[in-house]
Amino acid sequence: MADFISALLMVALVASSVALWWGIFKANKNGQPHCLCPRESKIAPLGLVDVLAAIVIAVAAQTCALAVAMPLTGITDFDFDDVGHMTVVNYAAGTAQFAGALLTLLYLFNRFGNIRAAGLNPGAVAEDLKLGIYGFLLFVPPMLLLQTVLVSFWEYEHPTMEMVSPDSSLLAIVSAWWTATIVAPVSEEILFRVVLLGWLIRCFANPNDFIGGVIGGTSKPQSAPAETYPTGDLTKGLNPYASSASTRISNTEFKHEKTWAPVFIVALLFAVVHIGQGPAPIPIFFLGLGLCYMYRQTGSVIPCIVTHFLLNTFSMTLFTIEQFYFPAEEGILEEGIIKEGIIEEGLIEEGLTVPAAIVDFFVDLIPSII
Repeated sequence: MADFISALLMVALVASSVALWWGIFKANKNGQPHCLCPRESKIAPLGLVDVLAAIVIAVAAQTCALAVAMPLTGITDFDFDDVGHMTVVNYAAGTAQFAGALLTLLYLFNRFGNIRAAGLNPGAVAEDLKLGIYGFLLFVPPMLLLQTVLVSFWEYEHPTMEMVSPDSSLLAIVSAWWTATIVAPVSEEILFRVVLLGWLIRCFANPNDFIGGVIGGTSKPQSAPAETYPTGDLTKGLNPYASSASTRISNTEFKHEKTWAPVFIVALLFAVVHIGQGPAPIPIFFLGLGLCYMYRQTGSVIPCIVTHFLLNTFSMTLFTIEQFYFPAEEGILEEGIIKEGIIEEGLIEEGLTVPAAIVDFFVDLIPSII
């Protein structure tokens, strides 16, 4: 029964994705608006110093959190194979990582004097939330299909971390969910999309402004006003996907809507940090392309966070149900467990195994991106 429900869910997701992509293709062909239409997006002219500042904030926050947690818990050397130790790490370092991401946004806001510089657009919250849901339906089902092919001949490497299992404490399970569904989507999207992608967009759109690429900001004022035109001129009608704060498409000095190289570079970096998790980096690369494209089109990090949150929550929900209601039967290796909350070089990673039980059919398809 479980495998039938899983297959049915998979078919529904793929059908939804195909319908959305077909709608976008037809709308784009006919010059009509669609959910991935570009908005006016004022991505800040970040410099290398801003990237380094974000990294320093993240590392300092987690280092301080662990330094405080060690004397409070009496742990002098964290063992990543110990569930109790990892629970402390998830709460301490995870919370610090989340706080560090918010401090990075505050830093960018103060640095450039504009909340849009922090990847936020208060005038388009409803549209951003909706686009995040569209992003999940657009990008996740193709990843699942790719994952189906990959796991058939490339087995996951799966260090055992029993953070989510009937034998784990409630604190351990909650800590795993905290890092997977809240910390990872917020912190990773701010680091990869707002900071790294924002900086690379600035560099590739202004290749001759070396000093600006290092220290950020603009080296000289724009010589002519930006060329703007109403969205309706392109689409022959009002764009229902654009908010009242984003009703014009602008050719700014950075021309980021035509800059593709940063999208591929950041997507590749996003995949590289997941090396060691079997075939996971391959589908994660394509997810990264989708997330970077959404940020480039909107200048808002909210859709990226929502898409990432929905995927991680979807993955964690299925895995938790599997662990509690469809436990591994005899013959199933103990390694069939999620690795959750490993801190490697300041990034949270996890791995998803390929259990042999048929009830794990759908869980096997989920790319490990948490």
